[in-house]
Amino acid sequence: MDTIIIIWLVLVGAIMGSFLGCMGYRIPNKIKTTYPSSFCCFCKKPLKWYMNIPIFSYIIQGGKCAYCKKKIGSIYFICEVVGAIMFAVNYILFKFNMEFFISTVLTCVLIVTIVSDFEYYYISDRVLVLSVIALITIYFIFDKSNLLMRIISAIVLFALMYAIKLFGNVIFKRESLGDGDIKLMGVIGLSLGFLNSFISLFFASVTGLIFSLITLKKNKEGIIPFGPFLIIGALLVLYFSNIITPFIYGVFKI
Repeated sequence: MDTIIIIWLVLVGAIMGSFLGCMGYRIPNKIKTTYPSSFCCFCKKPLKWYMNIPIFSYIIQGGKCAYCKKKIGSIYFICEVVGAIMFAVNYILFKFNMEFFISTVLTCVLIVTIVSDFEYYYISDRVLVLSVIALITIYFIFDKSNLLMRIISAIVLFALMYAIKLFGNVIFKRESLGDGDIKLMGVIGLSLGFLNSFISLFFASVTGLIFSLITLKKNKEGIIPFGPFLIIGALLVLYFSNIITPFIYGVFKI
C-alpha cells in the first residue's frame, strides 16, 4: 500500500512542481494564473499537452522549446523533480500526520520561490497568504491547542527580522534584507515555533553561504536570493526534528 501511495505522490508532486514553477514565472510577470494556457516564454506559442508532461517532456525535447528550439531554463525541470521527490519524502518521513501537511505546504512555497526569487528576486505575498491560511487550517484540524503559540512565534519572528533589516540598512547603507524574506520568516515561525525557527535560520545561512561560494564567479553583484534557503532550513528542521527538538529543549531546559 505504501508503494502505491509513494508512486501517486511522486506523480502529484511532479505535476504540482510543474504548476508551481509556472506560477513562479507568472506571478512576478503579472500573468494570470489560468490564462493563457502554458506557452513558450520566448516564442509565446501555446504548448500542446504532450509538450507539457512534467519531467519527461523536458528530457525528450532536450530542454528546448519544440517550436523555436530555444533552451528552456533548467530551473523549471528542477521544480518538477523537487516536487516529485519531496512529496514522496514527506510521506516516507511522516505518513499523513500534521508534519506531512506542514512540510508539503513549505515544499510548495519552496518550489514557487525557487523560480520567483532566483529569477526575479521576488517573493509573492499571494503565495505567503495562502500558505498562512493552509497552515492555520492544518493546526485547526490536528492541534488547536498549539495554534496561538505558533501565531505569536510568527509575529515575534516577523518583528525581529524587520528590526534586523532596519539595523542592517543603517550599517550597510543599503537594503540589507528583502521584505519577502521577512514575511517568509513569519510563515516559518508559524510552521515551526520560535526556537526551531532560529535553528532553521542557522541552516538557511549555512546553505546560502555554500551556494554563494559555489556561484561566486557568476554572481558578481553579490546578491543572494535568500527565500529558498529559508525554506530549505525549515524543512531540514522538520525532517530532523526527532533529533533537533529534544536537543534544543534540553539545552534551554524547557
